[in-house]
Amino acid sequence: MPIPSRLADLRLPLVAAPMFIASGTDLVVETCRAGVAGTFPSLNGRSTEEFTDWLDEIEGRLAPHSGAAPYGVNLIVHRSNTRLERDLAAVVAHRVPLVITSLGAVSEVVQAVQSYGGLVFHDVINRRHAIKAAGAGVDGIVAVSAGAGGHAGNIHPFALVQEIREVFDGTILMSGAISTGAQIAAARAAGADLAYAGTRFIATQE
Repeated sequence: MPIPSRLADLRLPLVAAPMFIASGTDLVVETCRAGVAGTFPSLNGRSTEEFTDWLDEIEGRLAPHSGAAPYGVNLIVHRSNTRLERDLAAVVAHRVPLVITSLGAVSEVVQAVQSYGGLVFHDVINRRHAIKAAGAGVDGIVAVSAGAGGHAGNIHPFALVQEIREVFDGTILMSGAISTGAQIAAARAAGADLAYAGTRFIATQE
């Protein structure tokens, strides 16, 4: 599957994963300026109002950089997230280029983002979740493999990517213990379109 045109000009085939607390506006902006897609969880902003302020700031700081990579937002879609509807409205209003959904593949959320041309990638830890995500119409699937942070799975990344490819013909991102260029190359060789890394960015100087 080709990398979506919106992400085709990345300097590396890499998305900087959204990390709770660690991913802030500075990290997103500088990652995008460096040519890697930078993302953050909407819940890192402690209210929808603060989240909206972050979107304004990121867009304003990236606007002068015509070659910057797209940025993205992670939305927790589980019913326990009482902010989802309001945060999604802010995402749509700002036409956020990339949305990463977690803990639920909801077709209404996918359609809302795709309505303005945004991409939706969804976190999965197994084949069953990949089938659900494909049914919801997502553009890409993040293989959250053994070694990944957050809601990590326990399947080896090479095996998980292969299982997902059997049921999904969209973009696949490999997550799990990826910190170097060699590991990004390994992700591509294993069948992933993009690599997905978080921990490496925690110790960076934005």
